[in-house]
Amino acid sequence: MKLTFETERLLLRPFQEADAPFLYELNSDEEVMQYTGDFAFKNIEAAREFVQDYIENPNGQFIKHHMGRLAIIRKEDNLFLGWTGLKFHKEENFVDTGYRLMKKYWRKGYATESTHRVLQHAFQDHKLAQVIAHVHELNIGSQHVVQKLGMTLDHRFLWDGRYPARCYKITNDEFSNK
Repeated sequence: MKLTFETERLLLRPFQEADAPFLYELNSDEEVMQYTGDFAFKNIEAAREFVQDYIENPNGQFIKHHMGRLAIIRKEDNLFLGWTGLKFHKEENFVDTGYRLMKKYWRKGYATESTHRVLQHAFQDHKLAQVIAHVHELNIGSQHVVQKLGMTLDHRFLWDGRYPARCYKITNDEFSNK
């Protein structure tokens, strides 16, 4: 299954080794990371190792599930903006959508545009019944994005048992009829 997609303004593609410095920069921004629960890479080499493992691991998202996080590249100038994509959670048996953009590209519609294309992939290629999004309770920007995509609040919970969060979902029928 092909994991490269386009929108009007964006190219969504698997990570490449050349993305490592951008991923390092992205995850080093405290404001970008404040609602994610993730950590910054130790250095660019750690980001490079992450990329290599992410695209080559036979038990990883790409190879095993034909889905995963994808680099968001702006077509007009080939700039790396961040990432978007799907992730299968085996233990809980669900697929989520997520995204992370460099701060300078916030509020330009890139998260909504790229995630809409990822949802098309989820429902058309994988024939999923539903996709969810976990959003930190204080991350108002991401709540607006998922709501624009037609996702509705399903429930509130503690993310990793610590962070107040909201679980949004959208079904295949809801997406198709939007």
